[in-house]
Amino acid sequence: MVPPYPWMLVCAGLNLVLAQYWTMKEYALVLDASEATVLLVVATFLASGSLGFLLSPRRLERAAVRLLFPLFLAQLAFPWLLREAAAVMYRHELPHVTAAMLAIGFLVMAVPFTILLPHLIHRREAEAPGPSGEAVAWGYGLELAGAVLGIALILLVARTHLQPVLILYFVSFSLILARAAGSRRLLAVALSLSVGHGLVAPSLERMTTEDFYRAREKDPGIRLLASARSLYNRIDVLENGEGEKLLEMNGREYFNETDLQAFNHYLAGIPSALMPGSRVLIVGTGSLSSVSQAARFARTVESVEIDEQVVALTRDLFREFNRLDEVPTWTLHVDDAKHFLGSTETRYDLIILDLVPPIYVQDALLFSREFYELVKSRLTPRGVLSIYTGTHLGEVQLKKRRHAPEKTVDAVFSEYLVVNSRAADMAFIYASPDLPFGREDLLALLRAEGTADVDRVFEPAEVRPLLDGQRITSHDDLGIVLDWAPSGYRRLVSLFGVWP
Repeated sequence: MVPPYPWMLVCAGLNLVLAQYWTMKEYALVLDASEATVLLVVATFLASGSLGFLLSPRRLERAAVRLLFPLFLAQLAFPWLLREAAAVMYRHELPHVTAAMLAIGFLVMAVPFTILLPHLIHRREAEAPGPSGEAVAWGYGLELAGAVLGIALILLVARTHLQPVLILYFVSFSLILARAAGSRRLLAVALSLSVGHGLVAPSLERMTTEDFYRAREKDPGIRLLASARSLYNRIDVLENGEGEKLLEMNGREYFNETDLQAFNHYLAGIPSALMPGSRVLIVGTGSLSSVSQAARFARTVESVEIDEQVVALTRDLFREFNRLDEVPTWTLHVDDAKHFLGSTETRYDLIILDLVPPIYVQDALLFSREFYELVKSRLTPRGVLSIYTGTHLGEVQLKKRRHAPEKTVDAVFSEYLVVNSRAADMAFIYASPDLPFGREDLLALLRAEGTADVDRVFEPAEVRPLLDGQRITSHDDLGIVLDWAPSGYRRLVSLFGVWP
């Protein structure tokens, strides 16, 4: 290896942070998005870094340098290679894609940058002998400086415009590659490929994303209408072969025109209809169709959403469902729900939690007893909380999960009703300190809609016997995250004695 320069460590630190952010965004699409997925991807990334250290001894220098250019090319193809590999597996109905997908990142992502640190430390020790550990501190300091720059780029640029940051990433990689090989010609080639990557990326992004969804959904007619990456989500708006729009976030479906349209009706439309003239707050947005459902009967509707990129995509692309142009009283607050509810003095008649499922720890906090207590404190005396449960209420369904939202609601609210919805294929809870409508009011509305024969309504006395063995979700017990993780991940966690 040509004698390295200290600036190469700054570039390596920068790229290690950007690579981890980029990798996580790509894996969120092809794997089941969950906290377990995040942990597996982080572990794989760290293992990839360890592989780089294994290649760093001086006797392997020549082999390490020869590896850099193939790894550069592999990283250029990484997102498309990942999606196409996943698409092939879905088309051939292979049992699980996780191991193969993680193997791609393990072999490709962190290796080129972790090779450098030991070389520079050894060179520093040879050229400027000093106190024990001084060279290590010097090397890690340079790498840390690059990492801080990477974090700043993510927060300031990549959260809304990832592609320019990726071009910078490959320019940085090009400089490392050319210096390690001692070749200006290689630098010119690598820089040209880096810029070319930025030019072809939008087209390849669309092609491979559509191919992935077509394979996964077994629908050759799927088209990608729009896509965005934010600090929190990867957001895809699709149109299937029947012309229906779908909203996907991190590879999970959050809206379709059938059962998820019914979902919004039960979550927002029904409680709003039973409480005409209410002041409504909706936590979360998705397609924003819960706004139109609530606004038919509400006096005012407000939404709080932490990810403005979701709103930017869905307010226009799902206009026929959210009808925001017909809701002059709608107000949007871009904020974290916990912060917003903790700081507002406003009291609401109806608070609707239109949240993503508790697949991550931060999401699970919004399904906790502490958050429900916070919501309760922001309700009027007869205000109502409306939530979904993700499954039907009943013994068989509850045994599949350890943490029932009904159990947590029962610990916070004295009055509530649970309705099993056939159309939405799950249960919904309407809870209050003093519920302003009763079971007969809800049944009358369901009869008017023609669903009373297939939907079932439960009062607390009927719910509690079904909750034996269930746990309350709290800041001290967020096992609900594992409830929502893919079953294969739950089995993996159980090996460590975490999952009972």
